[in-house]
Amino acid sequence: MIKALILDYGNVISLTNTGAIDAALAASVGLPPEVFNNLFTAHRQDFDRGVISGEEMYSRILKEHGYEKEAEDGALLEKLVAIDLEHWSKINTAVSDWALAIQKQGFKLGILSNMPYQFLERYETTIPPFTAADYACFSCRLHLIKPEYAIYRNCLDGLGIRADEAVFFDDCQPNITAARELGIHAFLWTGLEQAQKDWQSCLG
Repeated sequence: MIKALILDYGNVISLTNTGAIDAALAASVGLPPEVFNNLFTAHRQDFDRGVISGEEMYSRILKEHGYEKEAEDGALLEKLVAIDLEHWSKINTAVSDWALAIQKQGFKLGILSNMPYQFLERYETTIPPFTAADYACFSCRLHLIKPEYAIYRNCLDGLGIRADEAVFFDDCQPNITAARELGIHAFLWTGLEQAQKDWQSCLG
């Protein structure tokens, strides 16, 4: 029997356009957009894992593109981090409302997200599914990231459920694959309408 809905944050609950982030970062500092075209590298994984700051992440990215002076500019790095995090803070209210409505029906609500601590410091208390969740599992607090199995197990334990009692949505296929390997009912997020159908299929 299904007991919980578990949602990723980025591109599921959040309204995020990574192209817009790239453009905003480039425009703010006068660097070519291609410098920021691939933010989801090992550096981002370290940021999400909570082992480096956003400033360190951007310093590494700038150095890789030959911008040594900019990589040492503390004010510039802080600006880049602020722009990055602010873009991730915008939520899809329809998705948020749906998740909270599911919870009101008696299901547990879980959050399972690769998330840097600096984002949580700024925005955690402003995002309704975060504050309402029965358990919110964030990578930076565990030093684990999806698709590592241990982070899924932590989320299940926090919700007090078995893998086959959870329905999980994420926008990244490797994260879905790992969840399914653990026995979780997992679906690739393509939008709210399809997610509602997938959710109902698990209840039927």
